[in-house]
Amino acid sequence: MAVNETVIALLRPKPDLGKLADDPPHVRAAAQAAVDTAPGIGTIASCWTEVPLPATGTWNAPGKGGAQADLVLTAPQDGAGLLFIEVDNCHETAEELVANLEKYARFFRRTVKDTDGKERPMWRTRWMASEDRYGDVPHPPVLLVFNHIGARNPNRTILRL
Repeated sequence: MAVNETVIALLRPKPDLGKLADDPPHVRAAAQAAVDTAPGIGTIASCWTEVPLPATGTWNAPGKGGAQADLVLTAPQDGAGLLFIEVDNCHETAEELVANLEKYARFFRRTVKDTDGKERPMWRTRWMASEDRYGDVPHPPVLLVFNHIGARNPNRTILRL
């Protein structure tokens, strides 16, 4: 559910105020507050959840040792070309999170032959990312989202990371 909540927080869907005309004033006020917030990033079609990132194997048959992205977002129209998102419910230690980030790094370093026969980073055979001001982006960003429902304090984990 935390991944779904993250998707909703990113998309910031706007309620249809016309459909709330018969609802109590506090419901309409809450809906209006949502309408008045800044727009979100992307659409529901911009999001993929539980995406395997194979360090070995193929896209369809990932081998062991790869990561699995909780959420992948592509919304270049909103300035978010490609973003990998990990949602932590504060049950994992900093060491476990680092191990997961190392799996991402292994995946980002992996190269394969693309359809044109040239070696490319594997992630670039599925997604595009624009160049930044320093030239070619070596890999897309990974966003850590802390959902503080577990016992661990995310502020301490952030310092350790």
